[in-house]
Amino acid sequence: MEKVVITGGLGYLGTELCNLYSGESRFKEVIVYDKNFKSASVAQLRKWSIKFIQGDILDKELLSSVLQDADVVFHLAGITDVAYTTEEELGNPEKSDEIANVGIKGSRNVIEAIPKTCKLIFPSTHVVYEGFSEKIENITEDEPTNPYLKYATGKNQTEIDLQKSSVNYIVCRLASVYGYSGDSTRIGIMPNLFSKIASQNGTIKLFSGGVQLKTLVPIADVVRCFKFMAENQEISRETFHVAKDIVTVKEVAEICKRINPKLNVIETDDPIPNLGYSISNAKLLNTGFEFGVELEESLREMITKWSEHQRSNDWEWLTPNGDDFKDERGLITNYVLEEPINWIGYIESTAGTIRANHYHPVMEQKTILMSGKYISVLQDLADPESPVTTKIIYPGDLCNIHPNIIHTMVFLEDSIFLNLVRGDRKHDNYGEKYDLSKAIYHTVRHTLVDDDFGQNLIENYSTKCRATGSDKIKPVLSLGLSPLANNLLKNIDDEAELFPLEMTYCPDSHNCQLSFVVPPAKLFDHYLYVSSTAESFRNHFKEAAEKYIEAYKLDKNSLVVDIGSNDGVFLKPLSEKGIKVLGVEPAKNIAEISESHGIPTLNEYFDDEVADQILDTYGPADLVTASNVFAHADNLKEIADCVFKILKEDGTFIVEVQSMIDMLDNVIFDNIYHEHVNYWSATSINNFFSNLGYTIVKIERINTHGGSIRVYIENNPHKIDNSVDEILALEKSKGLTDYKTYLDFGKKVETIKVKTLQNIKKLKLEGKTIVGFGAPAKATTVLNYFGISTQYIDYIVEDNELKQGLFVPGVNIPIKSKENIQKDPPDYIIVLAWNFFEDIKKNNQELTELGCKFITLQDLSEL
Repeated sequence: MEKVVITGGLGYLGTELCNLYSGESRFKEVIVYDKNFKSASVAQLRKWSIKFIQGDILDKELLSSVLQDADVVFHLAGITDVAYTTEEELGNPEKSDEIANVGIKGSRNVIEAIPKTCKLIFPSTHVVYEGFSEKIENITEDEPTNPYLKYATGKNQTEIDLQKSSVNYIVCRLASVYGYSGDSTRIGIMPNLFSKIASQNGTIKLFSGGVQLKTLVPIADVVRCFKFMAENQEISRETFHVAKDIVTVKEVAEICKRINPKLNVIETDDPIPNLGYSISNAKLLNTGFEFGVELEESLREMITKWSEHQRSNDWEWLTPNGDDFKDERGLITNYVLEEPINWIGYIESTAGTIRANHYHPVMEQKTILMSGKYISVLQDLADPESPVTTKIIYPGDLCNIHPNIIHTMVFLEDSIFLNLVRGDRKHDNYGEKYDLSKAIYHTVRHTLVDDDFGQNLIENYSTKCRATGSDKIKPVLSLGLSPLANNLLKNIDDEAELFPLEMTYCPDSHNCQLSFVVPPAKLFDHYLYVSSTAESFRNHFKEAAEKYIEAYKLDKNSLVVDIGSNDGVFLKPLSEKGIKVLGVEPAKNIAEISESHGIPTLNEYFDDEVADQILDTYGPADLVTASNVFAHADNLKEIADCVFKILKEDGTFIVEVQSMIDMLDNVIFDNIYHEHVNYWSATSINNFFSNLGYTIVKIERINTHGGSIRVYIENNPHKIDNSVDEILALEKSKGLTDYKTYLDFGKKVETIKVKTLQNIKKLKLEGKTIVGFGAPAKATTVLNYFGISTQYIDYIVEDNELKQGLFVPGVNIPIKSKENIQKDPPDYIIVLAWNFFEDIKKNNQELTELGCKFITLQDLSEL
């Protein structure tokens, strides 16, 4: 992390420089080192996450400890309350000596303390030319200096010290710096002083008619120039004149008079020390730097801010305190704002439109949605590996967005919102890119959501809980834009279609679900997952079949319907016992496999029409099963009602779903993919069926998919097993009814990603070869979220012949047969199908004997 230190950071220049760095303090260590302590200034630094250390630059030990590992130092510390004439200086010799001591000795301490790799930005002054007795214009940097008073002499000496050193420095000789700032120490500078007088409707006296020539520069451009120089690696050990406006004192007074006609301006015969001089900015402009602030604009800002403002005469006005007040009339919500707001934009947006697609380099964005609904799409500009995230914004939501976060609004309904802005919000302050050589833009365009992506979000985004219909769903975890997990690629150069992959939470039902639902046709029309591939799954469904035969006295007169029957792995052992079976499978290729096994299979999505077809052709069912279908389906209420439509009065519906309690306990997240639109706990699935009028009579915990539950549902139950209350109580004790539990889960997943990437990169740097084993859907999720491609994993071995010769979408890792790994054994085999880790390791002992080490990605995160 880059370390930036600003000495004298609470002063006039430092205050504005800190403001400029506030947008980067999330990903840079920014430290202010200042002798003074100003309450409001330090408080603002804390809000910006900028560190503050109170210390004197004459304290070598403390100063060295702060600067010893700095990357950039802006040395602004020094005494600025200085004499302007010889008489003033002679009248206070102690002050003059202090100015010289701090300016020269303190600067030498800084030069000695910084590391060789550090870049030092030092603001010198135009008054190093104050000793000229005649009027000179456009002085260049190579003109010999002629300081006279202690302040200028000290600055000049530091310039000499820097030239003699080996430091990578930039000297910025500043013209008279003017402009509004939260710090008041430079109010005596002529443009600032004239603005203050104008704001008070006072009188400006122009000595000698105001003919003295002045070179001015706005503070906003000064600090931007500092940062520009710090970040420009091609500029080193140079001196620049930082100057913009060359004007007479009288011209500045006339501008102030134009802004406030009540200002009184008079000319006097009082003497002036000289006619003035000006410095040239030609060398600076040749670097590509451009000034962005106009003199009149800056004077107007100061006069306006300091002038009298009429307070509202309303009887009641709100002070934000964050409390809600609700009575029979309605709701009042007050919002606490962390910083001043000087611009409010009222915006109306039509459903189906897109706004923003931009970021703010420095300022936070704040919006309050008054009515309607939109999808907020975000990405962190500072982190190239950051995922694209989305969330629903509801009426009343006040959204705060960090600087350098790309933001897009996709409107689902006609909406009205307010933009709360600190700073300028003019349309001509909207730029194409952030360039420190140009004037800073309030907003920079960055297209995150194009028209196609936006339309996709509008058509397929889920805004309501599938269990209760509540529209207050909250984000839990974003895995970014990810390809469809089982839609493997045929060619290495193929590009996979990407969709948001995010889990959300409903506080009403405690259900978790995906925010974006991919159309089923894209997922299941040609499916590659075959349940019978794994021996453990074959055994699981065989045991389940035997259990149901005994529990429900199934015989040749019974009918069992399996929804999402895949290749018939569950129905086959029932059929072999002479029991009538029927599968419903939407994937054509998988349904054909099931039929080839002798299992009657309807190649359809289960809906009301298919339910009627089953009743007409096969009659009512004794038992209906759905293994992981409730994770896959979006039309859950229709499915549940259709199931009980085809069931006999005393029939049972048995559902197997992956268990949220196991996901949370074991930090399992790679089972999050687009096929799984729902992630159930016993609590949420109980709420779902209860709302429909059905009853869960029994719940079993089973070990498939890293932990699942088997749920028994009936319409007219005679008895409810104790297991239902037991698991509901267990989930409550583990926090499954608390949103914070899910947020903690999301943070743990992010930590695993960081640690895994660190360790896999370390292995590759050590020259280790790595191959994956198993290409289940979960592999697509984790590899894309982590950003692991052939840069880290050479290829993946897969037993399923349907997948061999294909490529994992998004990361384009080739999938091969086991023969490849036997020919050239790698150092590490990462088992991506980790739920079959023991089986895979057991069945490949010869690879262990060849020196291959079997691990999981979870193991990698714990190395």
